[in-house]
Amino acid sequence: MALIQCTDCHSDISDAAAACPRCGAPLPVTLKQGQEQCPWCMSVVDAQASICPGCRARKGYATNAYGVMGKGSVIAFGLVLPLLITAVFPPAGLLLVPVALFCAWRLKRGPVWYQTTRVGS
Repeated sequence: MALIQCTDCHSDISDAAAACPRCGAPLPVTLKQGQEQCPWCMSVVDAQASICPGCRARKGYATNAYGVMGKGSVIAFGLVLPLLITAVFPPAGLLLVPVALFCAWRLKRGPVWYQTTRVGS
């Protein structure tokens, strides 16, 4: 048994503990292949999962007013729609260039976990 440092309060704790006894922060666990850990509740989930069973966090490429967007939504509303608007009305298209660049960057980077705040999400 070794002592490690809590990432939140920096106190020394046992590596066998599930959470820090001082601040209550959950500790990372050793993951098997095909697993990952939710950054919000530290639950171990399948790498292909899109919803955390522990805290209902969602994995996606971006968020908007309606929730977390998947790959198809980011392509449709972040890349294709700005290109169509630019083709029809070029001055407005110049304002959408940052949106398209952001969406292209998010698609290249891959999905990340987003904490849901709405009830029932």
